[in-house]
Amino acid sequence: MPIHRYRFFSPSDAARVSKLQFMARQVVEGIITGLHKSPHRGFSVEFSEHREYVPGDELRHLDWRAYARSDRYYIKLYEQETNLRATLVLDTSMSMQFAEKMDYGRHLAACIAYLLANQQDLAGLVTIDDQIRLELPPASSPAHLDRLFKELEKVEPGRFTMLADGLHQLAERLPRRSLVILISDLWLDPAQFTKALQHLRYRRHQGLVLHLLNKAEIDLPYDRQVTLQDLETGEKVQINPSDLREAYQKNIQEYLTSIRRCCSDCDMEYHPVYTETPYDRALVELITRRS
Repeated sequence: MPIHRYRFFSPSDAARVSKLQFMARQVVEGIITGLHKSPHRGFSVEFSEHREYVPGDELRHLDWRAYARSDRYYIKLYEQETNLRATLVLDTSMSMQFAEKMDYGRHLAACIAYLLANQQDLAGLVTIDDQIRLELPPASSPAHLDRLFKELEKVEPGRFTMLADGLHQLAERLPRRSLVILISDLWLDPAQFTKALQHLRYRRHQGLVLHLLNKAEIDLPYDRQVTLQDLETGEKVQINPSDLREAYQKNIQEYLTSIRRCCSDCDMEYHPVYTETPYDRALVELITRRS
């Protein structure tokens, strides 16, 4: 597939990403044989459990050691391996314009989609600001990747963040258990975020949260009076950073702790990603941490 014409995915990205492997940590459900454990039982690679023999079962799957111990016939069951069905959810609210997080997130989404397709997994794309703007179902064909890359180029930032509401809708729309990969700056109410993650888990989806951060919004490093603007409401405030830095940093750390707790309590993977780190290196570090 020619890739030189895409804004958020280049030949050098392909070269770096093609050597990585993205494994699902929990049971997923897919269509074809792949790298990931399936909820369906079969006769494949990794032993799962026994069941009693019934007429018609293939004798080659009999466990003769179990027969020697119990004088009863048992069949070995194995976990089938399957492809992964992933949905990339990109936050496109106006706050993602800070430190070019929107472009950074689009690069990450493109690389992950290519990585998944390269290992015969399925990747879809959803964009959310104050509502779901784009919903591209998971697939892995070159034509699908072409469309996904082009849709990333069309993304326009919305005004407000209604990410939690969008995740609730997505939890109901996804037709089967899958991996939801959220790329966001997560400036939202932690309580609402928790409920959305709980909904995803209730629907038996696996979650991977990539929290885009920039050190400027963590440390407030400015050394002179500055005017800060809320990118979503337009509200402005003039501050002297040295007067507020200690209290600000404390509040930010408390907020980050609450977000991490949300993900942990809902059994969702959480990974902070700092935009100062090149996106390709951040992806390598992410895969390394997961493995």
